[in-house]
Amino acid sequence: MSNSHIILTQSGIVAIASVGEAAELERNATAAELKSVEGITFASRRAERLAWRALLRSLEPKATIEYLPSGKPHILNSKYQHISVSHCSDSVVVALSEKPCGVDVERIDRNFERVKSRYISEPEFKLSAEPYWAAVVWCAKEALYKMAGREGVDFKKDIVIKSAHRQGVALSLIAELFGHDQVELRGEIVDDNHILVYTI
Repeated sequence: MSNSHIILTQSGIVAIASVGEAAELERNATAAELKSVEGITFASRRAERLAWRALLRSLEPKATIEYLPSGKPHILNSKYQHISVSHCSDSVVVALSEKPCGVDVERIDRNFERVKSRYISEPEFKLSAEPYWAAVVWCAKEALYKMAGREGVDFKKDIVIKSAHRQGVALSLIAELFGHDQVELRGEIVDDNHILVYTI
């Protein structure tokens, strides 16, 4: 897939690409990819699904995807055992790893004002004064939620960001999951419009 950006991690790979044109995605999709969007009526959702599947095919041509009862994708026929995917209105991300993983991408201009108090605690608010901090925290907590694979997770109580550092466009975070597990995350200010966070 063209215009993709690839990041190598300790246990796998993270790739981000633009969604692209729906018609082109459908023309280039495999039969299995087209079947995976049969029940999706919204054109934008179909395009997002086809875009991340195309991105996966560019990384792991022989990989196949099954969906768990929760709707989470499960990867087969790959050197990686775990997959996490994310998309926003114009970008898709695929993380492949040898261990459970999570990834999330958001547009920086997404408005988090109305919801940020539901997932960011007071100590977390104090960790950064960056204008895009609410997006970073959301991405980090979404990535950890996907990695954990549990239902009923309270983003404010069960996932706590303990520290955050920025060096250039690179982000480094440490989070506490369910009151005991410390997890490292990395992130990137991909461009003027997108933030990406993933577990390592």
